[in-house]
Amino acid sequence: MIFIDRINELKALNDRYDSGKAEFIVIYGRRRVGKTELLKQFMNNHDGIIFTM
Repeated sequence: MIFIDRINELKALNDRYDSGKAEFIVIYGRRRVGKTELLKQFMNNHDGIIFTM
């Protein structure tokens, strides 16, 4: 899958991750717009798990 034009969203996730606070982030939106791929790209550089429903 091609990952295009999600720099702002990745920056927001990285800012929250780097804040050092415990936070709960909900990612929502229409079907097939790249929500799961956004999480996969973010997790390439971080340790953790992804729970999707």
